[in-house]
Amino acid sequence: MTKPILFKLWRTILPIIFIFVLIHFAKDITQDILQVNTFLDVFGDAHEDLSFLPEPIPTVFTYWLGGLSILVELFLLISIPIVLKRKKFSKLEKYVVMCTIFLFSFLGLCVLLDPKTTRFIGSP
Repeated sequence: MTKPILFKLWRTILPIIFIFVLIHFAKDITQDILQVNTFLDVFGDAHEDLSFLPEPIPTVFTYWLGGLSILVELFLLISIPIVLKRKKFSKLEKYVVMCTIFLFSFLGLCVLLDPKTTRFIGSP
């Protein structure tokens, strides 16, 4: 009984995740890679403060995990429409779930490491 409800809920949320990933991917490309101003700038841009960490952690975080997040976004943009056309939960959909968890965890961490955000959560 629980599995069909979770499946329906997941399938309802998946198009919203797709739209979010599409907007964030376009924002990543324009802001971070091309460094051009677009209307997507209204969504903001997290600038993580990693100065408290020893090297090479900031470099790994910025380049490797940031690059991985762009690849994950690209994977999700290709995979989500395929998954939505299927009637059953597939192996591809498991990868979509894992990538979604990674992406939202990474983006949440980036927001938490942004000095603008920490001012609002009570950091001195």
